Amino acid sequence: MSSHLRFFFATRESLHLGLIFTCNSLLFGNWITRIPDMKDTIGLTDGELGLALLGAPIGAMCIMPISGWVIARFDLGRTLVISGLAHVISLPLLALSDSFWGLAIALFFFGFSNAIMDISMNATAAVIERKHKRAIMSTCHGMWSLGGMAGAAVGSIVAGLGTSTLPHLGLVGGIVFVMILLLSDTLYHMKESRNAGDKVFAWPRGPLLMLAFMAFCILLSEGAIADWSAVYMRDVVLADAYLVGMAYAGFSMLMAIGRLTGDSIIPGLGKKSVVFYGSLLSVIGLCVAIFFESQDLVIVGFSITGLGYSCIVPVLFISGANQPGYTAGTGIAAVTTLGYAGFLVGPPLIGLLAEAYSLTVGMSFVLFCTLMVTLLSLTIKFR
Repeated sequence: MSSHLRFFFATRESLHLGLIFTCNSLLFGNWITRIPDMKDTIGLTDGELGLALLGAPIGAMCIMPISGWVIARFDLGRTLVISGLAHVISLPLLALSDSFWGLAIALFFFGFSNAIMDISMNATAAVIERKHKRAIMSTCHGMWSLGGMAGAAVGSIVAGLGTSTLPHLGLVGGIVFVMILLLSDTLYHMKESRNAGDKVFAWPRGPLLMLAFMAFCILLSEGAIADWSAVYMRDVVLADAYLVGMAYAGFSMLMAIGRLTGDSIIPGLGKKSVVFYGSLLSVIGLCVAIFFESQDLVIVGFSITGLGYSCIVPVLFISGANQPGYTAGTGIAAVTTLGYAGFLVGPPLIGLLAEAYSLTVGMSFVLFCTLMVTLLSLTIKFR
């Protein structure tokens, strides 16, 4: 085990935070495997599903611009734990939806709670990095990817067994609720340091704006793959039922591997090289996933894409946190305001493209966004 991983797992704060990241993605990974079932249960078209999924970005955008103020007002650790528990509650509400509007409203709460939890998690990682002078951001995101992979794999198996959505998501929510309570003792009282004059309202501008736009492109792509890869495998590739969720599982697995090694790789290669070559690798992976129809090759293509994406978001987030004149939470919130808008806008946008043209065209838009990041990375200075 490398020295940075030994430090991460031996330090109580970083380990517990990493497990919180895992809890967050366990919820998401299980949810995305049930999207096709919810689509069929409610009787939605691709376009209607895309519009319903728009509830999540609307919820997120309601809290993201003021999340720096929320963290400053209620303290970092308290915001993290309370938002995490609220996010758990949102999971079974999705399964209870029985109409277009019911699903859209449940997704609003899902996106709202996830946004503040996510910003709190990343701000906490930045605070721990400063406290111990050790990089942990990429490893925390690796723990998130492990949770997403496990959630997608378990969700695929449970869905394949014919288990109803409500007991599935209800049980997952109950387990994660207990996990967050057990982990909260270390993190609940954590605070972020602030200097006089540091901004607490986050709207990206100047150097943060370019970081935020790149985050928008990458997270739009990640969100689209998360929500639509299972539908793509089922409806376009015509994959076997037990393989429908494996594209996202492979995507998450290689993303996890990249992120768990990222904190030792990024200092050596440099942040600019990591973003450039990572996005270029993802372009290659997406070409394989889109232009080949073999279910095995499509899984390989999405998996390669996950490896390429793996360290890009951690680099963008820590660069945002290191911007002068901002607290860690506010700097990250500035990047995530647009970044996670992309993550949540991506799925409904792909749905609308699929309705108007085809799901293959929708995935081609993901390829275009990734190529944009490859080109933009050559013009940006990363902190």
